[in-house]
Amino acid sequence: MSPRLHVVFESHTGNTRRMAQAVAAGAEEIQGVQVVLESVAQARAQDLAETDAIILGAPTRNARVPAAMTQFLELLKQVPVQGKLGAVFGSYGWSGEAVGLMRSSLVALGMRVPGVGVRAKRTPDAAALDKCRSLGASLAQRLCEQGSPAKPAPPDGEEQP
Repeated sequence: MSPRLHVVFESHTGNTRRMAQAVAAGAEEIQGVQVVLESVAQARAQDLAETDAIILGAPTRNARVPAAMTQFLELLKQVPVQGKLGAVFGSYGWSGEAVGLMRSSLVALGMRVPGVGVRAKRTPDAAALDKCRSLGASLAQRLCEQGSPAKPAPPDGEEQP
């Protein structure tokens, strides 16, 4: 069975949606990985129990993670996600705290979250979208390597790429 990677995002103006689409496109470049792209309104936390990696995206609103994504993160506490791979991305207008806050939440749930995530100020430009594609491809590649008996998964939630 091929590994499954979920990209779950919240977007208010379409900026984070564009980033999510680029993350998913990058992940789809890696053969053998099934990619699911869903808005936070469509996603069900329980479905993530069956996935191998979770990439979350949200804009920063008033220096916080928006309410729908915050509620989704709360629901994830009821799902066995320990040891799964994770990543984060998001857009912002002024401060950009959501990416770091989501990353901290995933690490607190016991997920392995390499790197710090991808942030884009307002509308993501070509460079930001390239970083998003790279984020998706890199996590998908890790999933494929992790499945190999010769390459066990790294042990902690603070690994670097």
